[in-house]
Amino acid sequence: MRSLLRALSAIALTAFVAGAQQEPPPRLDFSTDTVEEAPRQDQLTSSAMRTAFVRNQTILGLFVYGPAFATMVGTEPATRIAGYMVMAGGTFFAANETARQFAITPARQVLSSRMAWRGGAAGLFLSGASRMREGEAGALTLIGALGGAGAGIGIGGGLTEGEAQSMVVGHDISAASAFALMYVVDPYDSDGTGTSDQLRVMIPTAAGLAGYALGRLYAGRASYEVTAGDAQLLWLGAAIGGTLAGTAVVESDPGAQTIAGTLLVGGLAGVWAADRLLVRRLDHSRADGAFISLGAGAGALMGIGVGVLVSGNVERSSAPTLAFAALGGAAGIWLTERYARPPADQGRRMEVGAAGVRGRLGPIGPAGARGDDSRGLPSAEFNPIGALAAASGANGLHSILRITF
Repeated sequence: MRSLLRALSAIALTAFVAGAQQEPPPRLDFSTDTVEEAPRQDQLTSSAMRTAFVRNQTILGLFVYGPAFATMVGTEPATRIAGYMVMAGGTFFAANETARQFAITPARQVLSSRMAWRGGAAGLFLSGASRMREGEAGALTLIGALGGAGAGIGIGGGLTEGEAQSMVVGHDISAASAFALMYVVDPYDSDGTGTSDQLRVMIPTAAGLAGYALGRLYAGRASYEVTAGDAQLLWLGAAIGGTLAGTAVVESDPGAQTIAGTLLVGGLAGVWAADRLLVRRLDHSRADGAFISLGAGAGALMGIGVGVLVSGNVERSSAPTLAFAALGGAAGIWLTERYARPPADQGRRMEVGAAGVRGRLGPIGPAGARGDDSRGLPSAEFNPIGALAAASGANGLHSILRITF
């Protein structure tokens, strides 16, 4: 088992470091009627994206890849220290090489780090539930983390930042919902007759993987724009909804089954409310999402203070305290929205870049109109400068339309 996990770890590491060597696909250029190679991907990675990607991967090297690799390679302290240093330092150079070979978009930057953390955590929890030896646990953790980083780079290539963030939120909400539902169905496991420890980890992990797809489907199929800040606010809605629902049972000495069911229903209701009241109405940037979350936290703190003054005690089982905390958080969102003043939702938008207007080709109807469903199809780039040059009769070859498969 240990040899198998080490082999899989080597494969995951190779995929992360060397997989970037693939050549970019050819694309058609209708202006020359020839097939030409796309420009090198490193020319498409901005300095800001490179810095963010390398920084996040280096942090993962220090706290995830390095410790997991050190645990995997040996048991002696000197061996583990050496392994940690090699992996932690090597992650920096591997991340730079990946950024040189791939176009690191905001979506790839988000997914490569978020999926790595979650993949590593899944491997660590699964190894703990299975009572694996230390070396095997380190190998499984490393496989999950590196596999998550590589999957994030691969999946994020055709996504917007909002779609990527929605995938992460979808994973978290689905995994948390599955975990709560398991306790609703089977709250007791101390007698050995209930759900095993492995299943209590595997089922939420599988639900989280499905949640990635659900989050992508939610952001990709919505008739309104789901930005990165919008997706962040869904978690905020879940937190407020769960807190408000907890007021119904907090003073009745509830069991694990009741607590899990209450938090599940309240959290999902909060997600729905956040989608209806915030995501559909406004377009929040990532900074807006962080700012509004901070305002909600400040409002919740004020609400807790008011609840303590009203109830006359500081017990955690006080329903007024939880109620005022939830209401304070909601009021904080409302007030901070007034300060941030995010723009109203403008519907699905085309991306405009240096190469022109970039969008997606949708199904073409009888009249040649673009259909509504345009996800997962070849992308097109229209260059208005080239079109004007061609229309004016300027000498030379002018690129008007490019299609990338």
